[in-house]
Amino acid sequence: MAGISTMLLDIFQYFNIKYMTGLFKDNVGVTTGLVFVTCLGIWWLMRKPRGIPPGPRFTLPILGDMLYFRGEENLRVVARQLRKEHGDICSAYFGSKLFIFLNSYDLIKEAFVKNGDVFSNRPSLFLTNLLTKRKGIGSSQGQPWKEQRKFAVETLREFRLGRPILEDKIHEEIEYFVDVIRQENGSNFDMCRLSQKGVCNIISSMVYGKRFEYDDPVFNVFLGELESLLQHIGIATVLNVFPFLRFLPGDMFNYQSLLNNLDYINNKIILPSINEHMKNFDENHVDDYISSYIREMKKVSKTGQRSYLNEDQLAASIFDLFIAGTVTTSTTFLWTILYFLHHPNIQAKCYKEIQDVVGSGRLPSIKDKPSLPYVEAVMLEVLRKANILMTGPPRAVSEDTRFHGYHFPKDAIIIPNVDALFTDDMIWGDADVFRPERFIDSNGQVMKRDELIPFSIGRRVCLGESLAKMELFLFVTTLVQRFEFKPVDADNLPTLQGIAGITHAPAKYQVRAVPR
Repeated sequence: MAGISTMLLDIFQYFNIKYMTGLFKDNVGVTTGLVFVTCLGIWWLMRKPRGIPPGPRFTLPILGDMLYFRGEENLRVVARQLRKEHGDICSAYFGSKLFIFLNSYDLIKEAFVKNGDVFSNRPSLFLTNLLTKRKGIGSSQGQPWKEQRKFAVETLREFRLGRPILEDKIHEEIEYFVDVIRQENGSNFDMCRLSQKGVCNIISSMVYGKRFEYDDPVFNVFLGELESLLQHIGIATVLNVFPFLRFLPGDMFNYQSLLNNLDYINNKIILPSINEHMKNFDENHVDDYISSYIREMKKVSKTGQRSYLNEDQLAASIFDLFIAGTVTTSTTFLWTILYFLHHPNIQAKCYKEIQDVVGSGRLPSIKDKPSLPYVEAVMLEVLRKANILMTGPPRAVSEDTRFHGYHFPKDAIIIPNVDALFTDDMIWGDADVFRPERFIDSNGQVMKRDELIPFSIGRRVCLGESLAKMELFLFVTTLVQRFEFKPVDADNLPTLQGIAGITHAPAKYQVRAVPR
């Protein structure tokens, strides 16, 4: 006790706190002194590093800048507020985590493309570590990430080289999809789960080498667990900032629920499929992602070289492919149908263009895309206006870095705030309006805009971008060709207010699909 007392007195005298020095000499002041020193220590630990981008002036111990945002839970809203007050490079603390926001296209491009060797890491976040264990395509880094991504890019490119085969797989799935909708006979139905089934089956065909019937009980339970996991993540994001909250009774932040979801997906779906492929592997019949990965593992093993291609990484990569390939694409598709309900004139214009180019006798093909500029413009406008990833996947720098005169600590979480790009009237003129014509030039052709980066840019760009665009184009054109989508109640349209979770998704809604 004497040693602690001496230390406290030294601290008080160092900061020239004469009152506290005297107070502590009195036994009555012991508790007060301990509290003061504890708070001082926390402040010392939570003080802002010098030179970081501007942000809220006063950062609280433990809470960081969270009180500054008046209880806002939506990171997109917080980012807008920060940009308005502090500019295109700004920062804030959420708990002990430093978030740095890049709010312009030029800054994001400079960081992720020109300085991609530094800005290509993923930050260490509690939920990310829980879900992926820092393995797979999306969350690993360094040499493990390079090997996983290289293999994934080459394998998916190999699939795409046989584009007619891939397009045939998508067309096959669309036919099942159309048949299910036709059976509704124009009555109300929930588009959400159906869209998940259609898109997930395409990923399943590529990963597992097979599709599932829409009424398959295992398939439906898997989709239910996947949907439940995404819903649980929405509330559980607070654990990224305060991971100790998972120990509170009652599973208030869905920690145990997430573990249960992960356990089912991994142990009932992913691992059994890997084991089946391993058991029945035939190097002369390699026609899906898992078989290709096993072949590469065996090939590397024979050379004796060190490799990060292993079953754990494969399982994590499969999880990544299903999350990225199913959730994002199906969510974008749901937004497209929802915007059609709100803008029937746009749906009608798409239908006319499809009829003029394709007609009704055959399925639309990816070869028709250059001749359907308005349909493509609608897809681009949906990607902009819906902005399903809200602020963009976070990055981290591989080392302490100077960027535009600011200090970026190695453990900082870098947010490419694409919302700032997609909602800026200086770029779009009327960013709040859903207007596909903004992507059509004076010659009637599609006009690409650099600022529209829904799939990110740089070394971590979404490797499934071309597949997602192909799926969206073929699904939307075929469905508009076959059906007119109408609201259940024309006087009470489904809301355009999205739900913030792992993606920015529309609230569940029902729709009528009237055969043409």
